[in-house]
Amino acid sequence: MIVVDDALLFAVISARLEDSYAPYLAAASRNEVFTTSSWYWRLSRAVARGGSGALSRPFQTLSESERDQVVTALADLPTGIGMLDLRKLVPVMATLPGQLNFVTAEAVAAAVMLDATIVVTTDSDILNRTAQAAGVEVEILGPVR
Repeated sequence: MIVVDDALLFAVISARLEDSYAPYLAAASRNEVFTTSSWYWRLSRAVARGGSGALSRPFQTLSESERDQVVTALADLPTGIGMLDLRKLVPVMATLPGQLNFVTAEAVAAAVMLDATIVVTTDSDILNRTAQAAGVEVEILGPVR
């Protein structure tokens, strides 16, 4: 199982065919990809608002039919992408050590519950420290283009 960040979620639902994303597309086809409500919300908001940010810029480069596909997928996440209920995550989040933000706590708690690796496109010290303390592996893929 893997827990993906907002940018990698975009790569999966837009079916980016670059070699570096192939394992995640395959994992989604096996129902092994999860995301968090925070990352899902951040991507949905970036797509809805547009602009030239790190999440909205790749969306703008898509064709109209590809953008429609992403909007549809964000309105109803494909079955290959799971998301745990906050009612189950919050008790785990509350036990994580250190001073945390919600995004980090949710991601690490999801990985703990799923016995999953977190795959992100941006390095984060707080995520790395919290994940390490919780025994969760973090893989840094690099930015989605």
